[in-house]
Amino acid sequence: MSNRSDNPAITVDHVSRKFSRGDKRQPLRGAIDRWFKRDVMSTHDDLKAHEFYAIEDLNFHVAHGEALAIIGPNGAGKSTTLKLLAGIMPPTRGTLRTSGRVSALIEVGAGFHPDLTGRENIYLNASVLGLSRTETRRKFSDIVDFAGIEPFLDTPLKRYSSGMYARLGFSVAVHTEPEVLLVDEVLSVGDRVFRAKCMDRMRSFLRKGVAIIFVSHDLTAVMGFCDRAVVLDKGRTTFTGSAIDAVSHYHHACTPLDSDIAHERIRVQLRRRDGRTALSFDSRERVSIECDVPYVKSADALFLRIIRLRDQQLALQTCATPGDSNGIEQAGPSGRSIRFDVTLNIPPAEYGLQVALAPSTIDRNAMSWRTATKFMMRGSSTGGGIVEVSPTFAVTAM
Repeated sequence: MSNRSDNPAITVDHVSRKFSRGDKRQPLRGAIDRWFKRDVMSTHDDLKAHEFYAIEDLNFHVAHGEALAIIGPNGAGKSTTLKLLAGIMPPTRGTLRTSGRVSALIEVGAGFHPDLTGRENIYLNASVLGLSRTETRRKFSDIVDFAGIEPFLDTPLKRYSSGMYARLGFSVAVHTEPEVLLVDEVLSVGDRVFRAKCMDRMRSFLRKGVAIIFVSHDLTAVMGFCDRAVVLDKGRTTFTGSAIDAVSHYHHACTPLDSDIAHERIRVQLRRRDGRTALSFDSRERVSIECDVPYVKSADALFLRIIRLRDQQLALQTCATPGDSNGIEQAGPSGRSIRFDVTLNIPPAEYGLQVALAPSTIDRNAMSWRTATKFMMRGSSTGGGIVEVSPTFAVTAM
């Protein structure tokens, strides 16, 4: 394993990619030049008025048998990076190198023809990915079985749902026996069972030495599947490191450490035991949730809950009411400060911290919840529930 990084499967060396905004006032001659020359943009560092960098000075490598995530907000350059690696477009500057056959799942329906049947599209897409007709025929049954679309095999693809598109696309891609696999958000349209099936197949690829680049907004999946991650923002790298650290960096970058809720103006901060504010924590960490609550004559209770964002599962719900020992009834003229101390026995995922200011006698179903902030739980877990109970087991010979 020591030579994995010496001969990487993917190398991205000072890569940049420019695009033109396509000013509609440009003359017809300019459009014709762009069509035939494909790229009449400047190749030096200065940008013309209609140009912008989608990717600028990107550097990373991926070893054989390694999964690298690329994360960041919409428009950060993630999909552009995958298209460059797939050879769909060339870089404006820099060098890209990949080792062996590359399979890419970049867009739902890419490489398919909607008027052709599923059967016909398997042959079409496989040929695009480099398989001969003989190889495709040999793998055909396996492709169909993995995709689970046999009843619709002779139905035109335009009748397929987006999930069926994704099933077929992923199945063809993984049966091309790639040495480099590029996966964008296409798996997000599949059902939970199929996503788990895809993740299992990709893990088997890693064991065989396949290099995988994984683009996803599912930060829990990124932490659980990937070794390292690159964080992009506006085309530039803002962080490269372990997947867990990258997710924490990204989460801090896009979430303020404290949040004022419009109208009710409740200011919320999360603090570790040492008093530092934070938005990422380890399982079973003790955390203080500090809420500065304005005085509202009709509301004497602050309700708080923690929701797992990917499935809206409730992890915690509590409240501070006038009779509580935390002194909520001793509010000053401008409001009061309330602190909740909790132990976060919850598994790795992204969570929302929600609050509601209301009368203590209110019907709980009538409350109006507002998300005050979001935070991440880091690490890995073999559990699937909402509570991290850290089970142990022992094996005894019989």
